[in-house]
This record gives sequence, C-alpha cells and structure tokens, in this order.
Amino acid sequence: MAFVPRTFDQILQDMIAYMQSRTEVSDYNVGSVVRTVLEAAALEDDEQYFQMVQLLDLFSFTKAENEDLDRRLADFGLTRRPAIPATAKVRFVDNTLIRTRAGIDVLPGSSLITGLDTTRFPTTGYPYTIRVGEGTSRTQNLVVTANNTTTGELSLSAPTVYDIFVGDRIAFVTGGTLSAPAAPSASARTIPIGTQVQAPATVSESAKIYTTTEVAFIVRGNYESNEVTVRCTTSGRVGNVGPNRITQFPSTSPFASAGVRNVTKASGGEDAEKDPEFRARAIERLQSLSRGTPLAIKSQAIGVTDPVSSARVVSSNLVEDFSRNEVTLYVDDGTGSVAKTAVYPSDTLSVGVSSGGSTLTLTDVSDWPASGNVLILAEGVNPTELVFYDSNNGTVLGLRSPLTANHGSGAIVVFVDLVADSAEATQRRFQLTNFPVVRSSERLWSQAPSGVWTSLTRDTDYILNRGTGEIQLTDVGGVVAGTKLVAHHSFYTNLIAEVQKVMEGDPDDPDAYPGVKAAGVFLSVEQPVIKRVSVVCSITAAPGYVESDLVSDVQRAIESYISSLRIGQDVIVSKIVEAAYAVTGLADITISTPGSNVAVLESELPVPFDASGNSLVRVT
Repeated sequence: MAFVPRTFDQILQDMIAYMQSRTEVSDYNVGSVVRTVLEAAALEDDEQYFQMVQLLDLFSFTKAENEDLDRRLADFGLTRRPAIPATAKVRFVDNTLIRTRAGIDVLPGSSLITGLDTTRFPTTGYPYTIRVGEGTSRTQNLVVTANNTTTGELSLSAPTVYDIFVGDRIAFVTGGTLSAPAAPSASARTIPIGTQVQAPATVSESAKIYTTTEVAFIVRGNYESNEVTVRCTTSGRVGNVGPNRITQFPSTSPFASAGVRNVTKASGGEDAEKDPEFRARAIERLQSLSRGTPLAIKSQAIGVTDPVSSARVVSSNLVEDFSRNEVTLYVDDGTGSVAKTAVYPSDTLSVGVSSGGSTLTLTDVSDWPASGNVLILAEGVNPTELVFYDSNNGTVLGLRSPLTANHGSGAIVVFVDLVADSAEATQRRFQLTNFPVVRSSERLWSQAPSGVWTSLTRDTDYILNRGTGEIQLTDVGGVVAGTKLVAHHSFYTNLIAEVQKVMEGDPDDPDAYPGVKAAGVFLSVEQPVIKRVSVVCSITAAPGYVESDLVSDVQRAIESYISSLRIGQDVIVSKIVEAAYAVTGLADITISTPGSNVAVLESELPVPFDASGNSLVRVT
C-alpha cells in the first residue's frame, strides 16, 4: 500500500462527516466551537503528515541534501569527495645578484665576452668569478681579469669552454678580494618549507596564497632557484591560476629583494563534490555494481587517489578497440598530465672489455640500481651476453661472474627484468616484475640452452597484457626446458598504476582491491590526448564599465569553462558565450574562433592552454 499524505482540508472534511453521522451536532460553520476544535485537530494531523514526508525524503538519496545525503550514501560505502588544493611549480629569484645578459654570440675558446651592461660588475679586485649560461646545459664559471664598462667587454683569464648565445645570463659569483656590499650578492640562499607566496588580487578576485612543500636553494652565483612545489592554502578550483601569476609574498620575503614566479600553471584544485554531482555519481555506481560493464569501469575510476602524490581521478572515459581486442581507460586528475613512468635504463660501454673481464665501464650509471641483470647488445641490436652485477660506483659495474665473450667500446648495455632464468618445458605464460607497461616500450629476448639470444616480436611471438604484465607465447608448444627470458621496458607509476590496480584487483589484498573488469579483457589505463582549444573573441562593456577592465575576467571565465570539461566532452560555443556573460559588466561578446562547436574525441581532453601553460584564449 502506497503512502499518500493527506491535506488539512481532507482531514477536516472527514472529521466533520464523521461527527455528522454519529452526533446531533449541526453547527459546523466557521467560527463555531465544534468546527474550531476539529480544525485544531486537523491542523496537527496535517503537520504530522508533513513531517512524515520530510522523514521519507531524508531516507531517499535522490532527495536528501547535505549531511543527510552523506548519511544515506555512507550506507552504500560512498563518501563525498573533499575539496583539494591546487599546486604549481615556482622558482625564487635573488634580485640583489649582480647580473647582465650576453650581448653577442661567443664561440668556445674565446678570452673575451660581451655583456649588455657591465657597469654593476666590479672594476677592481681582479680576478673574480662569473657564471655564464645559468639554466642551460652550457653553464660555466669563468674568471674575469678586466671589465670595460664602456664596451661591456669582460676579459677572461682562460678561454670559454662552451658556446655563449645572445641573452645567456651572466652573473657575479664570488667576492674574491672585494668587500661588502658586493659580497652579499654572491651568497647562497635557502628558502625553507612553509614559505608563503601569493597570486595578487584582481578587480574581481582576492589574493590567493600558496605554501612551499619542499626546500628551495639558490646556488651561489645563480639568479634562480630550483623548481619547487607550492600548494594553495585554500582548497578548491579557486587556487587554479595561469603561469607567472604567483609573483608576491603575502608578508615577509625569505630574504631582502627576493622574487618569485610560478613557472607552471597552478592546477589540480577541485571543489568539494556538490550534492548533484555526488548524487549522480552514486546512481552511476549503484547501477554499475554488476562490474565489468563500461559504466562500471568508468565510474569506479572516478575518485581513485594515488597514495603517493594524492592526485585523484576526476574524469574518465572508456574506448573499446575491437580489432585489437583491447579496452583503454583514459583518466585525468584535472591537469591533463597524469602519466608518471619509470624506465629500465640503458648505456654504452666507454671502454671495450675482453672475455674473462669482471667489470663493465660505462658512460654514466649513477642513477642505475645498486645491482641487477644487464644484457649486452653487440652493435646495439644483437644480444650477446646476460650478466649480473652486484656493485655500481657510478661508471663501473662490478660483475658477479667473469664475462664469456669480448665486447667492444660502444656496445649497448640494457638493464633487464629477468623474467625466467630457467623456464620449465612447454611453459608459455610468464610474468613481468613491474607493470603496467607503457605502450610499445617493451623489448623481449629469449635464449634456449646452448642457443643464441633471439628477439621476440609482439603479436607474432607473444601477447602482452600491459595492465597485468602477463606474457603469453603464441607457440602452443611453449619453450624448451632451461630457456631464459628477459625484458626491457618502461612502466607506469603513481595514479595510472593505482587505477590499473583498482581495475585488475590485487590477489594479495582482495578486500581493498576486489577488481572491476571482467575476466578475459585486456584493459589498459592511459592519460588522454590533449586537445588544445583556441578561443578568439571581442567584447563590449555595459555602460559604466570599461572593456580593458573586463578582459582578464572574461578570459578566466572561458578558461574555467573549457577546463571543467571532461574527457570526450565537446566544446560548445554557446557555453563559451554563457560563461563569458557570467562576468558582471559584459554587454556583448562576439566569438570569431572557433567558428562552430569543437568536436572532442573520446580519447581527448580539451585544454585552453598551450604546452608551456600559456592561455589560448584571446579577448579584445
């Protein structure tokens, strides 16, 4: 029986009818004693029905709101996504540093360089040191013996080592015999964790404050520090700003004449999930509980958080490739760049080595693991020998066993995953140590006992499940007993690896990772292809407003609209206009680019910035 709430008039009329049928009372006119008593009772009954309706609404997550909605959906294991702060990369600068820029190109071996203005550089106390080419691979320290401030020429005690190009930075490094105030400009600087910086206020927005999460250093003689991460003190999209917008210190600067700028846009800030978003996600999640469906995979990816970087999936889309029998899940954390990878390294022999040698001398292996297996490739192509090293001093690998072949200088040495050291007879299935594997990055080799190393071809000799790292040989007979199998590849870490784990499940932790995808499906998690969207428009201000004051606000409104779109969502011109009209003072807008709606493929993410983080939205 359905619950049907009754109104005050219905209750009152039923009461009057009941009294008329069972009593001699006849006066039920408005104002009579009997009618007044019945009205009071009917009013209370009506209030009880109202409260019951409210109570039913509280227990329906399609109608519940705020904390009541949180309580209802918590029964299904769903929680509202909290707001997260935006992050950016910044560099600090030392404005006290004596510096200039190179005025002409200089070839290596020159004993004279020319700066645009050398009047601030010392003209006594020679020799002293300068640093040239900061921020490039051509950085070099040079010793100055004379300074012609008229021509800007600096004489050097020794020839230059690298090319110097117009615009390269030239900075004073050491005080030498100089006394203050020159010496302070050469001091090293340390900017501690917790230093606050800010994007200044605009006409329509208040200042946004960010805090450093790692220590920054300005090396003595350098103008700029290393890049460090800052996190907005206010969670939400409010902290998302473009590059070169974070330029101030809200209070005391870390040192006199310090400067700062963000070299990347501040992004990744997301507002707390609102009721409509939370409700829609809950409905999708409950509708997809059968698991394995496209909807299940897409909805389960939303909200997955990387435990290391705290990045969280805010958008996902699924593409099924029927010809390759592969499903690709594209995910994004709001930045458009979620792919973090690790690479099995490789290097070349700098010195040839003979059979019986116990070391491999390479160019630079300082970032290699302390021990592991390496495969030596003759002429960079044909594998000749697999060896294990157990020491690494940065250029020399110490081998556990002597070499059995000669290897010439320039031979390629690749770090490999020893998938199988001695496979069982007829074995066809193998497992990589690290996965998910980056598409088309893997190289596999096998060697039968007493045989030579052979390169395997994907989809001809083997099939790889990139998501799980499982390898299956296509030869139904498998391998002969004792076969070795090695692999060299790149693999995803951080958020993509975490999403892949959620999709595949973890047999070692089935409670936390029960898995989502169906058996037999090759599922690969990747970041979307960035589709950069340019917008060119002109605006007209309403009376009392000036167009130039509205340009930045309209630009940010359009950027915000495009940035809010998810993977595979088209850019709609009318929505661009609607977003612009949200700016107070705008009377009219004309969109010249794009001329029509921008179609976005199901594997693409629309972004209103170029590769350097500069806006592609131009407002005039």
